[in-house]
Amino acid sequence: MEPIEIPDEPRGIQVSDRVYPSEYEGHFSRILVKREEIIARAEGLARLIHADYKGKRPVLLCVLKGSNPFYMQLLEALQDLKQGYYTEFVRVSSYEGTESTGKLKVGGGLEYKHIEDKDIILVEDIVDTGHTLSNLIPKLQTEAKPKSIEVCTLLTKRLSAPAMCTAKYVGFSIPDHFVVGYGLDYNELYRDVKDIWVISQKGIDFDSKSYHT
Repeated sequence: MEPIEIPDEPRGIQVSDRVYPSEYEGHFSRILVKREEIIARAEGLARLIHADYKGKRPVLLCVLKGSNPFYMQLLEALQDLKQGYYTEFVRVSSYEGTESTGKLKVGGGLEYKHIEDKDIILVEDIVDTGHTLSNLIPKLQTEAKPKSIEVCTLLTKRLSAPAMCTAKYVGFSIPDHFVVGYGLDYNELYRDVKDIWVISQKGIDFDSKSYHT
């Protein structure tokens, strides 16, 4: 199943019925993917995974924090298909603001003994340059020694340069914009939005410290 391609041009989606915290008013330039579309796509990806892993119990390894909403939706869809699985979590980061730092930070308390000699499906929110996965996967292969590793991502970004790592299961192919919502953040904001939006300059300039208590 090929990813659903989101066009470069605005899609003309009605936004009056979209909800988000009032403090985010004006922080988005346009909506990119609706929550309803994400749910339907997660169900489709779950069917693909079930076809490949029927009779097996893969480890669904959630890459925190951004992929968590997609991860939970994917797990629910797999449950509906009676697909067994294990759950694990890892915290990985290579971004500060809208730019990749090029330095991978790994944490989250993952114990490698829990994924040793198992089939792993890394669940990501977005793959753009592929830098994060191109460093994380070899690290897991060397230190955890899983049976296999595949990647399932909600989004891939269309960039001029090819990604350093690709995913087997892909939800949507999107234009080269910085996107937020549905778990995706900008400096820890906008994870609490149901849909996926392109962030506006006002959103980038917003001082998140004004809401820290």
